[in-house]
Amino acid sequence: MEAGRPDTITPEKLAVLRRRGVTRVSVNPQSMEDNVLRAIGRAHTAEDILSAYQIVRDAGIPAVNMDLIAGLPEDTLSGFQGTLDQVLALDPENITVHTLALKKGARLMLEQHPLPSGAETAAMLDYAWAALRQAGQVPYYLYRQKYMSGALENIGWCKPGYEGLYNICIMEELHTILALGAGGSTKLTDPATGKIVRITNPKYPKEYIERIDQLCAEKRPLVDFHRAMASRP
Repeated sequence: MEAGRPDTITPEKLAVLRRRGVTRVSVNPQSMEDNVLRAIGRAHTAEDILSAYQIVRDAGIPAVNMDLIAGLPEDTLSGFQGTLDQVLALDPENITVHTLALKKGARLMLEQHPLPSGAETAAMLDYAWAALRQAGQVPYYLYRQKYMSGALENIGWCKPGYEGLYNICIMEELHTILALGAGGSTKLTDPATGKIVRITNPKYPKEYIERIDQLCAEKRPLVDFHRAMASRP
């Protein structure tokens, strides 16, 4: 379960998730530097992240993931090191270290905040590699995107035994994804042939609501796909 912004995490929600069998929750600070969080438009603070993390732990969720991003606006090597050190002190089971990927037209590009250089971002990842290894975490999946700072990568780390099978399957495009709501993109993956069929919903809620009957009709392939999968030996 992606917990989202810290202000959306409540003991009541976590209690429901725990009762329903959720075993892994992501609490994603991106950074523990308040000036960096302001630069990327986040309303929360590092202190809010600590509070949210404690709520998840108090709920008894067995595994917690925390996402960090190297190369964020206003960040520095020492700032990133401090972020990672604070997260490691919390002792989550999984830590994902992303590299900033900026696309043309993105708000951060338009606002032109100062960004760490590719070399400085690489130094952040080097620090993460050493610190996470020292903490007993191991890398278990990697992927790259376009426009990543320094042409670097995203790496998922975990304590041994806490590998997220979902992450591996999604990155390797081995698994079907069912998406609901405006902007959702369903991906039907045939494990026998490797063929992938995508069904994309309209981006905006108004369009989604106005076309709901048409969209439901267009998703008939989804039903046929699952019936075909179920009929295979």
